[in-house]
Amino acid sequence: LGYRPQDDTPPVVVPAGHVFLMGDNRDNSMDSRFPAVEGGGIGLVPQDNLIGRATIVMWSTDGSANWFLPWTWFTALRANRIG
Repeated sequence: LGYRPQDDTPPVVVPAGHVFLMGDNRDNSMDSRFPAVEGGGIGLVPQDNLIGRATIVMWSTDGSANWFLPWTWFTALRANRIG
């Protein structure tokens, strides 16, 4: 795929009353990393626009897992976030 803008997201300051939302397919999601423009991302989302809440986290890691080394997925697991 090569380098894409979503590969290097700079730090973002999220103002009070807003949330930063990241898609589940980081290489192909037009999420809060991109400004809210026609045909673009969603930008920072006002909390007033949220109508639901997450009820289950399926898998959460500490970032130390290697995609190509599946056995590392389990040592990186943050089990306290699942459920």
